[in-house]
Amino acid sequence: MLILSCPGKLRQLEEALRRSLPASLPVLGTVMTVARGNPASHEVLVDSWPHFRVVLTRLQPEENKDPQDFYSNQLTVFYREEGACQELIRDTQAVDWSRAFQLHGMQEGTYEAVSQVAQAKGLKVE
Repeated sequence: MLILSCPGKLRQLEEALRRSLPASLPVLGTVMTVARGNPASHEVLVDSWPHFRVVLTRLQPEENKDPQDFYSNQLTVFYREEGACQELIRDTQAVDWSRAFQLHGMQEGTYEAVSQVAQAKGLKVE
């Protein structure tokens, strides 16, 4: 898991995501915001760079103060491989499973990927 903060890398990511519209739309908006000053205090995470398979955006952990507020703890995801998405949310600290959160994505399989990881962790998805 890598956190992209370099404006040049974020603009490269923007271009790559534009080629995958409309599926990348939720992630693209946050990437554009972060690349242009990040007034909302978000982070852009990728599994690898520059050949990423999954992009996840989230509020910076220090900005997320209420562990039960799933409205402020919203994540967006775009992936090229469903397995890479599952791997990122299961095996890294990209998602804090001890907090309430919402995960948004426009690709088929997003709900299933999250559900499978949650089930393996003994958690319930609503």
